[in-house]
Amino acid sequence: MKRIASFILALAATLVAPAQTTSPNAMPLAIDADFPGGNILVETIEGDTVHLKPELKGTAKPWFYWYFRVKGAAGRTLTFVFDKSVMGVRGPGVSLDAGRTWKWLGADAVKEGTFTYAFPAGANEVRFSVGMPYLRADFDRFLARHKDSPFLQVETLTKTPKGRDVIMVRIGEKGTKARFAVAATARHHCCEMMASYILEGLLEEALANNATGRGLREHAEFLFVPFMDTDGVENGDQGKGRPPHDHNRDYIDQPIYAEVRALKEKLPAWSEGRPLIFFDLHDPALKVDIHETVHFLEPESRDQAQRLDELTSLLERDQQGGIIYSKQTTMRFGTGYNRNTPGISSGWARSLPNTILGVTMETAYANAGGCEVNADSARDLGRDLAFALQEFLKAHPELAIKKLEGAQ
Repeated sequence: MKRIASFILALAATLVAPAQTTSPNAMPLAIDADFPGGNILVETIEGDTVHLKPELKGTAKPWFYWYFRVKGAAGRTLTFVFDKSVMGVRGPGVSLDAGRTWKWLGADAVKEGTFTYAFPAGANEVRFSVGMPYLRADFDRFLARHKDSPFLQVETLTKTPKGRDVIMVRIGEKGTKARFAVAATARHHCCEMMASYILEGLLEEALANNATGRGLREHAEFLFVPFMDTDGVENGDQGKGRPPHDHNRDYIDQPIYAEVRALKEKLPAWSEGRPLIFFDLHDPALKVDIHETVHFLEPESRDQAQRLDELTSLLERDQQGGIIYSKQTTMRFGTGYNRNTPGISSGWARSLPNTILGVTMETAYANAGGCEVNADSARDLGRDLAFALQEFLKAHPELAIKKLEGAQ
C-alpha cells in the first residue's frame, strides 16, 4: 500500500508541475515563457520528450506563435512535440544568447511537427521559437546605435492600456520640409516578427550617410511605428484574430485600440497634405505557395496599382540582398485574401486624399521563393526596398507638385 501511495503522489506531482523535471546527476530541467514575448503551454514531460502547444492568450481562433526557453538541459537531447500546423518550413528558430541572435534549426530536424535538439554542453539556456522574435529591447539596441544621428527623432505616439510607450520614429533633414511623406508600420498583428527586421533595414537606410540615405531624406520625411500592438508584442500574444477584432481591423469610425486612434489622428496632421506613401508590414500564415513568398497586396485604385507596379519593378531590378524578390508574386486586387476587407490600415491610408500609394507588404517567416528568410536577409530586403523607394521618388517629381484631388 505504501508503494502504491508513493506512486500516486509522484504521478500527481508530475501532473501539477509538468514544466519541470529532474534526472539523475543533472540540473533541474525547466521550460518556461516568463520573459518578454514568451508564449508556451507545456502539456507533459515524459523522460526526454516534451509535448507543447502555443498559448492563444485571448485570440479567438487557433494560431501558431510560440516562444519558450529551456534551462538545465546542457548535454541532453530532448524531443519537442507540437502539432505540425505550428511549425515553420525551416524548423524552429534557436537562440543561444537569450534571444539576441537566431538561426533556423533546419527542416531536416523536424518531422510532423516534432523536432529533436542536442543541447550543447555548458548551454545554461536555449530559446526556441516559431520565428526569430523581435521585441522592444531589440529596437532599443537599434536606436542606441543611431542615437547621435542628426536625422533621428524618437517620440511617443501614445500609451498602451498597460502603460507602455508606443514608440514612434521620425527621420528627416532638420530645417527643411521634404516634398513627400513616407510612413511605415509593423506588428498590427503582434506575432508577425519577421516584418520588424524589414522595417529595421528600411529605417537604417533612411538614416544612412550614403547616396541612398541622402536621396531618401532629400525627397521625403519619414514616420515609423514599429510596434502597433506594443502590449501584444511584449506579452507574447498571438494578436491575429483578437476579439472583437484585431488591430488591423480597427481602422473604423470608432477604433477600440489607443494605438490606432492615435495613428489616425497623427498621420494626416503630420503629412500636411504632402503626397503620402504608406507601407504596412506583415507576415502571412505558415502555409505553402503564396505564404512562402514576399508579396505586396495590389491596391484597387488603378493609379496606385500602377505606382506599386513601378516600385516593385525597381525592387526586382536593383535588389542586392539574399532574398530574391519577384514582382510576379504581387497579389492582384480581388484575388486570394486581397479584397475590400473593412478596417485594415492600408485601406484607411488609401482613403486619405493625399495618399499616392498605400500598400500592405507580406514577407514569409522562413522561406521566400526558396530563399532563406532570417534576421539578416530580412534587414537586407528592407534596405533594398529603401533603395527602390529612393529611385521611385527621384523619378516622380511631378507627384510632389501636382495638386492631388481633394488635398489642400
